[in-house]
Amino acid sequence: MKSIKYIISLTAILFLVSCSDMFESLDVRNENQPNIADLYTPNEFYALLKNGYNTWYNGAIAASPSIGFTNAELFSAGTPGWGSNTMWFRPRQPLFNDQHPDPVIVINFGAWYNFYSGVGTVIKLSKILEDPEYKVILEGVDYTKRAKAHVYIIQALLYGNIALLYDKAYLFTEEHDAVNFDFVGNTKSYKEVMDYAVKRLDDAIALIESDNVDLDYQEVIPGVSFTKARLAQFANSMAARFLVNNARTPAENMATDWNKVKAYTEKGLQADFNVSYVDGWRGKVMTRDVGANYLGLYNWGWIRAHQWLINKMAPDDPAATYPWPEGVERLYQVTNCPDARLDKYFRWDENSPQWFGWSRVTREGYGYFIRCEYRYWRYYDVINAGAGLVGHYLKAENDLYLAEAKIRTNQIAGAAALINNTRVDVGNLPPAADSDPDLLQKMFYERYVECDLVWAHLGFFDKRRQGMLMPGTAYHFPIPAPELQMHGQPVYTFGGAPGTEM
Repeated sequence: MKSIKYIISLTAILFLVSCSDMFESLDVRNENQPNIADLYTPNEFYALLKNGYNTWYNGAIAASPSIGFTNAELFSAGTPGWGSNTMWFRPRQPLFNDQHPDPVIVINFGAWYNFYSGVGTVIKLSKILEDPEYKVILEGVDYTKRAKAHVYIIQALLYGNIALLYDKAYLFTEEHDAVNFDFVGNTKSYKEVMDYAVKRLDDAIALIESDNVDLDYQEVIPGVSFTKARLAQFANSMAARFLVNNARTPAENMATDWNKVKAYTEKGLQADFNVSYVDGWRGKVMTRDVGANYLGLYNWGWIRAHQWLINKMAPDDPAATYPWPEGVERLYQVTNCPDARLDKYFRWDENSPQWFGWSRVTREGYGYFIRCEYRYWRYYDVINAGAGLVGHYLKAENDLYLAEAKIRTNQIAGAAALINNTRVDVGNLPPAADSDPDLLQKMFYERYVECDLVWAHLGFFDKRRQGMLMPGTAYHFPIPAPELQMHGQPVYTFGGAPGTEM
């Protein structure tokens, strides 16, 4: 049996190469290395699945591009790490898109190469499972359906996140030949890529529902034990997340299939989806910055809460004034906040002037808009200790998608109860009612406080689909210039002046 270490090494190598090199390398035999197909024995299959989930998760929580989403004003940054200044500096700047000797620091390159590093391998796995004679039988149990469902889910997670972040992408599937892949002909819009991702989740759900196996053979995500029911819930919730957040504008948001969202969330996660904070599952910014995740950025002091959010939580307190007044040095601690989560999830920093970002307000691109005296503290102890569970998809996220779907489809009964699960039970706020004229605003408030700092991308997606981003803020990333140039496509970018968002 060949060592799984070869697969991990191969994946690391794939981070460094272009998409065409990546696809070709999976089919070109290297006589000095074992053929990747030789490693797909049943005993290795679950290790390969785990590696696929690892690629998705590390890319999703990576500090880059997450730090750039300070442009949604739910958290603020004191540093333009990984070239994020093009996303949140004022005035906005066009996203850099050209050749670069160190692509790790290009904010819109990292996610592309992170997610695509897993595409080739998972497509190979899917092709192997197309053989009706191939079975994943472990300790006498046939896990073939479960393995195939996992493969489809991983494909969906990789392509779904690419669709959320990029305007278009290369859609490489089991139908394609890696060596002769037509990049130009298979350049698909974010809507087409997302359609594929959601279809893959539907395929996975159908397989899970017809599977006779309950408990998975082994963990594929640390701290997560997938039973048949939980895996189906996970797939449904991810489909809801993708459908809701893929909208770029209010018009696209209205055109979302909210009945479909409602159906997915009704079968979605009924408990928080938490991942163990262990080595190898702490984010990866391409190949170099291993362990760099957005929650770590809070602990490092690179990012903190944004005054916009503090004002939302305590609108009548002078210390929560928004925007931060020009020339004002301190606002001090909020003492009149009706939401109990200010003390649960945040920490007032009496030493705020010692934060390195405090004095940068006069630098070009910065401003008093970066100032906030509150740090996000919800997962501080876990990150500081390097052990414990961190949230990725909370039950609240699923509840709030369902509440929004009910509101938008005029099936409002029960929407307020879903919002109150956190509004009242965690925030100690007065309960919302289905008849409230501002029910949708209360729903979004819960998302901002409860969910959108748990996965840093969500705040950007929520503001994007509501049309709340500052004019000139790029709505999505372009395909990285090295890829475009390699395949004879024109180089382009987004952001800067109003009208350049997408």
